[in-house]
Amino acid sequence: MVNSFFSRSKESREQKNRARQRRQVEREYAKAHEDEITVVEPANRAEMRLTHKGKFELGSDGQLTQKGKMDRLSWRYNRGMIFVGVVTVLMYVLFFVLP
Repeated sequence: MVNSFFSRSKESREQKNRARQRRQVEREYAKAHEDEITVVEPANRAEMRLTHKGKFELGSDGQLTQKGKMDRLSWRYNRGMIFVGVVTVLMYVLFFVLP
């Protein structure tokens, strides 16, 4: 009974090592064999929503390109900062100017 405990532990360690090696090999293969993604125009409603009416680059795989992701993130960040600024000014006016 004690031996089965240690053998299961050894088997699980070997399985984890194999899984780790497999993931590493898959990552290396993916880096070596990258798919060529070209920029395309949005074709349907879902792609138009994803690219915000064509503002951001869409890849041929149906996902945003790296540049498209960065542009969309910076657009959202800028809109958020504008919102925070407007709320700050409104709170200042509400608490200090009106009473």
